[in-house]
Amino acid sequence: MNILFEAALQESNNPSQNMSRTDNPRPIAPELSDADVLRIWNACRFVRMGWFSAQEAVVLMDLFFENMAPLSPVLTDFFASHKNQYYLVTQEPMLCYTILMISSRYHTLPGVGGYSRSFFIHHRLWQHCQHLLLRITLGQEKISKAKTRTIGSIEALLLMSEWHPRALQFPPEADGWDSDFLLTNPDIRDPPSLTEEVPVSSRWREDVVEPTKRFERMSWMVLNSALALAHELGVFDSSARLARQDDLVGLDAERYLEYLEVRRQRLPSLLFTSINALSSRIGCTSPVPSDVGISMPETRTSLQSIDRDWLLFMNAWIELMKLTTSVTDTLFPLMNISSSAGSPDTFIPILEKKQILLASWQQRYLNISDSSFPYTNTLFIEYQHLRILTNSIGMQRIVQRVLQIQPQPPSRRDSIIDFSFIERARQLNITAREYGFIEEVIDGCCQTLDKVTLLGGTLHFSPMRILFRTISASIFLMKALALGVRNSKLQEALQILDRAIVTLQDNNHDDVHLKSRYAALLQVQVSRLRESLVSSYSGVGNDLPSPHSYGNMSAMDLGGFSDVTMNDWLSLPLDPSMAPFGSSEGDFGVRLDGVDLDLDFLWQLPP
Repeated sequence: MNILFEAALQESNNPSQNMSRTDNPRPIAPELSDADVLRIWNACRFVRMGWFSAQEAVVLMDLFFENMAPLSPVLTDFFASHKNQYYLVTQEPMLCYTILMISSRYHTLPGVGGYSRSFFIHHRLWQHCQHLLLRITLGQEKISKAKTRTIGSIEALLLMSEWHPRALQFPPEADGWDSDFLLTNPDIRDPPSLTEEVPVSSRWREDVVEPTKRFERMSWMVLNSALALAHELGVFDSSARLARQDDLVGLDAERYLEYLEVRRQRLPSLLFTSINALSSRIGCTSPVPSDVGISMPETRTSLQSIDRDWLLFMNAWIELMKLTTSVTDTLFPLMNISSSAGSPDTFIPILEKKQILLASWQQRYLNISDSSFPYTNTLFIEYQHLRILTNSIGMQRIVQRVLQIQPQPPSRRDSIIDFSFIERARQLNITAREYGFIEEVIDGCCQTLDKVTLLGGTLHFSPMRILFRTISASIFLMKALALGVRNSKLQEALQILDRAIVTLQDNNHDDVHLKSRYAALLQVQVSRLRESLVSSYSGVGNDLPSPHSYGNMSAMDLGGFSDVTMNDWLSLPLDPSMAPFGSSEGDFGVRLDGVDLDLDFLWQLPP
């Protein structure tokens, strides 16, 4: 085994194959002379069973803390040090095996058969993590110093909600005889189907929507399990302290226990942001209300181990989550109120107040001059996501206003309408102030996708919430473009979508990852949208804007619809599915991320 690792090191030192970490992450071998570290990992039960070697375990740990841990606020760098991994192996099995499970999916081990071994290790460790999760849920605990009801287990559950196992990409395994085959398979006694499902639409549901729902359901359950365990361990009790463990003695043990207390103090804010972010995405009531006080870690400890950047990031994220709850609680009930009752007079001022609050948050937290701040990209994407959602609610109201007055008979309300949104908007005297909501959506989506493109290879290791924000931005952008946009801005947006597709397709080895599957389908969607929008425009492509000129659009540059030259505008025939949130709801209620929103207007476009 040592020969394989030495060969991997020689290969990585070859100048002809030297690449950046984010483009092609190379495995880094552990300090093989550190016999103590290898002795610790040789005591791991799965090393002794032959699932992987001690060297491979250390490699997976090193790669996780190098490539993935900095992208998530869940863990400190305490266990990145080899000398501290004794406590990870002997005291916190759930966290230990969760890290190995996640790392083995996103990294390839060095040597012959590295990909196959990583696949095998990931699958076996996911099965064991399910076993540990069942023990936590059922309250079963072994008489051992390696406990499952610990702070580390809560962190492990948070990590599972950030990076999901490969198994969730596929339907669950069958348990015995599936008696519902007769109910689901086609049968000659069934009535004829009214419509044939479009193949691409079917792929969208199988490759994107269903895996996303499986991950969201799992995340919802494990986060609530983490919340229950946190209450059991007194995490939310600001006066509580962890009980001293008599079997841990010595200076290293004292240091471990002090860091354990710091980790305990970090959990309330982590649970608050993770649960509220997911609950807003799936449209479910959060078990952690936004009006509760969230205690932050003490800024003075004997070790001075509190990360100031982490504190700043969590304060910013907590405020953004509270603002998200305020937007959804205030504006969503008004979204479906009939505009004929004069409600726009009250709706628009309320929405604009939320825009002011959002701009104030941006001024405080996104204008940080320190370029080394590690969470700038995360805060930027989360801010743009809330900006998109806020203005999408205004966009929804405008589309509903057009649809309510459209002259089609009721029987055709759900079909394509033979006029464009821009044509009807001019007839209804929709102002540039109202259309500004649509341009804000376009701008926010483009800035999100631009930021994702700049992440490059780092996107491969990013938590799944970043991918969901990317999917959401691309869907809302296509809906906004379909309503109507000037040709120059259309070309900018399409170029940004093309670059985002290239970034999403840059996958190292995981060909079933949701990222690569969504990229393939997004490419089909963008191609259809481009062909349908520009087919009637003779001058497309002659004067394309600079790729990086986007981002400073003014939402009020229309000057009123009365001055709009229709030859400069491109739009599709109005379809009810172009509304940001459509007419359907997700499994849990109104969904905010757009993954399973109605995209019929795209599937009906000619290929």
